[in-house]
Amino acid sequence: MSERSALGTSDHLTVQDERHPRRIHYCTDGHGPVTVMFEAGLGKSRSTWALAQPLVARFARTVVYDRAGLGRSDATVAPRTFGALLRDHLTVLDTVVSGPCILVGHSYGGPIVRRAAAERPEKVAGIVLVDEVSELAGADLLRRAMGGAGALYGAQVWLARLGLLGQVLRRTYFRALEGEALREAVAESGRVGAAKAARSEWQNMIPGMHDLEATGPHIPAVTLTEITSKRSRTAEEFDNDFIYQSHRATAAAVADGRHVSSHSRDHYIQLVEPELVAAEIRRLSDLSHIRFSA
Repeated sequence: MSERSALGTSDHLTVQDERHPRRIHYCTDGHGPVTVMFEAGLGKSRSTWALAQPLVARFARTVVYDRAGLGRSDATVAPRTFGALLRDHLTVLDTVVSGPCILVGHSYGGPIVRRAAAERPEKVAGIVLVDEVSELAGADLLRRAMGGAGALYGAQVWLARLGLLGQVLRRTYFRALEGEALREAVAESGRVGAAKAARSEWQNMIPGMHDLEATGPHIPAVTLTEITSKRSRTAEEFDNDFIYQSHRATAAAVADGRHVSSHSRDHYIQLVEPELVAAEIRRLSDLSHIRFSA
C-alpha cells in the first residue's frame, strides 16, 4: 500500500546516480484534465507547497516532489548544480506527468521550470512563476543581494546537528503551517542531510545563474504568469527593484504573459497568499484545457 503525506499519496521513482541507485520521492493528489507539477525554491522540499497544493488539487491532478537530500528523497554526493536539478525535474516530469501540464516554480524553481518547459514543449501548456530568481536580474546582482546566504546555509547545518533546526524552521519558513503538514516539514527539513543538501544547492546556485545569463534568457513560448512579492511601494522603488523588473520583462516577452503582484512583501507567497497562487494556476488550467480540447 502506498504511503500518505499531507500533500497526497507518496511514491518513489529510482534513478541511477553515478554507481548507485537513488530514489526520488513524489506525491500525487487530485483529479482533472490538467496536471500541475510544483518545483520548490532553493534548499526547500515539497512542504513549501503545503497550503497552495490542496487548493489546486480541487480542480487538477497535482504532483509535488523532493529534490535529492530534501524531504523524503535520497541524498547524493554529487554537487547540486543547476543541471543536476533540471535532470531530476525532467525525470519526474517524464515519468509521473502525462497529457497537458502546468509547471509552477518558486524562487530558484522558476528557472528550472522555464528550462523544463523549453525541453518539453509538447507537454507543458503553461507556467506560473512565484517570486522567481531569474537570470534576467543578473547573476552578480543576485549574488550581492544574497550576500548572507552562505552563512545562513552553513548555520543551518550546525543547527541541524544540535537538533535545533526544525524548531527554527517552525517559527520562520513554516510558521503558516499546522497539523500533519507542519510535522512533516519540521521533521524532514530539520535533518542534517537536508541542511547539507540545501547548502550544496546554494553553493552551486550563482555559478548556475551565470551560465543561464550567458546562454539566455530562457523564456519558453508558453502561456506564462509571473507573481511578484510586493517589496516596493513607490514608483522609484519599483524602478530600482531588479527582481520586479526581471519578472516584468519575462512576462512581456511572451504573447500570453501576465504579471501580478502579491499583497505582502513575503518571498514565500505560496505560504502567505496560497489563494492567489491557486487562482493563477486555475486561470492557466482553464486556458490550457480549452486549448488542448480544441
